[in-house]
Amino acid sequence: MYDRRCNICGHIVEDLLEPINSPDLPCDQDLCDGLQLRCWLPGSANGVVDDSIPGGLYIKNALCNPDGTPKRYDSHSDIKRAAEAGGWTNAVEHIPANKGTDKSPHTTRWVGLPQGLDPVAEAERLAHWHAHEASLK
Repeated sequence: MYDRRCNICGHIVEDLLEPINSPDLPCDQDLCDGLQLRCWLPGSANGVVDDSIPGGLYIKNALCNPDGTPKRYDSHSDIKRAAEAGGWTNAVEHIPANKGTDKSPHTTRWVGLPQGLDPVAEAERLAHWHAHEASLK
């Protein structure tokens, strides 16, 4: 989406859907011989990002319901709030152990459970989750 403004009369046309290599256009105002040049107008729809998730998103781990069933989230900000409240991060944070190196003991081995997680409790949670998944089929 692009905006255009006439270089002579200042007439503005907002939110044109056109190829990136479109030439300058003649002004569509009567008695104006100017050209409509591409410009970026503040407040136009170009930078608007919708926060909602159409149809919702069911999250099956970490941010699920306390009983292990998937929980529905209808916006990205709802997911972010739930993650912050639970102390979760929605990405791997690579924080090196020492300055001058990019090595971290937390992001070098990707098998097994995270540190501090009870293997028995995690096995029970996964079994409950798999049983729930099977009941949906």
